[in-house]
Amino acid sequence: MDMNMAYDLPIHPMLLLAIMIGLYFLPIIIAAIRNMRHAVAISVLTLVAGWTFVGWVVALVWACLDKPEAKKEE
Repeated sequence: MDMNMAYDLPIHPMLLLAIMIGLYFLPIIIAAIRNMRHAVAISVLTLVAGWTFVGWVVALVWACLDKPEAKKEE
């Protein structure tokens, strides 16, 4: 078995891992950027059930469809 087999891929395995981790946390990133009022719940759902594809999709849809928290004016 060739030990350099992983480097024959068109993309480096560490770069692929970084992309996969970024995609896994995408619902959390979207909720944080959009200042969602349910950002903590979306984060918990992503961390607890995100490993199932269904849980991740639900968290992503929730992060995209939830209304951002209104800015308070003083």
